[in-house]
This record gives sequence, structure tokens and C-alpha cells, in this order.
Amino acid sequence: MAESSSELVVETSQLTKIYNNRQIALNDVSLRIEPGCVLGLLGSNGAGKTTLLRLAIGLHRPTAGWVKVFGKPMTPNAADLRRRIGYIPTNPQFPSGLTPITYLDYMARLFGLPKEVRKPRLASLIRAVDLLPHSGSPIDGFSNGMTARLAVATSLINEPDLLIWDEPTHGLDPEARRSMLELIKTLSAQKTLIVSSHNLSDIDEVCNHAAVLSHGQLIYCGSLQDLKGRMRRNHYELDLEGDQKSITKATAALKNIAEFKVVTLRQRKLEVYLHDEAVIAPTLSAALSVLHDHKVALVAIRSVGQQTEQAFLDLVEQEESRGFARIYRQEAA
Repeated sequence: MAESSSELVVETSQLTKIYNNRQIALNDVSLRIEPGCVLGLLGSNGAGKTTLLRLAIGLHRPTAGWVKVFGKPMTPNAADLRRRIGYIPTNPQFPSGLTPITYLDYMARLFGLPKEVRKPRLASLIRAVDLLPHSGSPIDGFSNGMTARLAVATSLINEPDLLIWDEPTHGLDPEARRSMLELIKTLSAQKTLIVSSHNLSDIDEVCNHAAVLSHGQLIYCGSLQDLKGRMRRNHYELDLEGDQKSITKATAALKNIAEFKVVTLRQRKLEVYLHDEAVIAPTLSAALSVLHDHKVALVAIRSVGQQTEQAFLDLVEQEESRGFARIYRQEAA
């Protein structure tokens, strides 16, 4: 954590947003984002992700609490702060009839960039996002991938210190998605980023920190590694080597270990599920002893599943269980 607020890129305190005096979109959110952080903002539809991002760039006013960006309060009038931010909304839209060159030139003029700075920068950005062959083509005919790359160039035209991208890979085909992720990795070496995404494997690949929203509340904020450390690891695959009869006998012996819920053998690949209350290390150690006793060699062992996704689901499930328990206790009282 940073030692003082002035070192933080984004800081929120008890941030709350209520729409129409009845819909609580964000509830008492406090977080701190340090320089160089690549934060993955996670949450299901309606969790409050987009509301948080819009508050961070001053598009909305908070109902309660506050947002500071670069140590200064963010408000709808804080144009000086927004000049240091590059924002991509979900499904970015562009005016019809313009080309990438004319649109980027227009945006650069809005930022007050002089011609001698504007022209080489937009040319450099068009090359960087691989739109040079289409620089004079109307934006109307662009594919989703081309539109996404133009949105990236637009968000970088002012050379921002902070990038806030809302679902940047939404609607992209696999090739365009891969291109976007590689671009995020490149930018993460120079910028502070906040990336909102439904695709948890994207967050796992490009982010080093995560914030998880559930029903408008922040239920986790910290390193991605710590988040994955919270997950229940109960599904493993073991690659085995040895005589097939020995492997079959070892599998039968493993089924007698009470901590294993399911033990399945497919050729030389063993799949095991542990009971939730099982202690992992001694259980797996016991399994290795059984294999050794039957003269079966272990070639590899791996935890199965997308770790970030499982950790996220576990975290939301725990939070919702606590919420149900709170309601139950209130009704009982």
C-alpha cells in the first residue's frame, strides 16, 4: 500500500451511488490504486463496475463518499484530471462519415494539441493499433476488432497516465482479443490501468491486482495472487507412469482414502476430487505413498480449472451466504 494519498493514482472513500433514490448501484466502496497497478475489476452484470468507472472519471456525481485521482477530488468539472486519463467505454461508438485520421485529429484538437504534436502522434497511434491500411476508410464499415483498436488509439491520443477500459475485449473474435491482450501487456509496463472484464481468463493473463464487486459492494481488493490463494483447490489431475495393472491396483487403493470424494482413471491419467473439508497436503502425500507402494511413478500433478474464475466464484458465493445469514438473523430477531 502507498504511504500517503498523494502517491495514489485513484483513491475512493465510502463511495456510494444511488439512482432515482431507490437503486443502490454502489455501496460504501473504498479502494486505493498505486502507480503501475494493473487492476482487474470483476463482477457480474449489475455488480456496479461501470458505475464505479464512471464515477472515477467524473461522468457521475457520487451520492456519498468521494473519488480522488492523482491526489485531487474528481468532479464533473475536473477537466484537468480527465486530460490525464484514457477511457474506453463498453461498445464504443464513433460518428459516421469520419475516418480514423479525421476522428483522431478531431479528438487531438479537443485536447488542445498543436499541429506539430498532433500529426506525428496520430500517425504513430494508427500504426501502433495496426489500422494504417484503413486510415482513410470510413469508420462505419469497421469490424468489432477494428473499432476496438480505434478506441484504444483514441484513449491514448492525450498520452494519459491512467487508462480506464470498460470491457475492452467484449464482442471480439479470438484473434482480435489476443491482439488486445498483448497491447494491454505492453502498456502495463508504462501506465496504470483499470480493466473491467467479464472474461476472467483475460484478467488472469494481464492483471496483477483485482477488485471484486458484488451487488454494489466491494468484497475483495488486493493482489490477484492473494485472490487465487482463497480458492478451494479440490480437483487435481495426476499423470502416471508404470504397468497398467499396477496403476489399476493403485487407483483401487486410492478410493479407500476417505478424503477423496471421486477417483477416476483414464488410461494413465488419474483425476481426483477432494472433500471440501480435506486438508490438501497430507491427502496428496498419502496418495503419493500409495503410488510408490504400487511402483507407479508420478510424472505430473496439476490443479484443474481456471484459478481466477474459481476464486471469484468462491468469493461471491461466500459473500452471498453471509448476506443470507445476515437477513435470516435479522428476521429471527
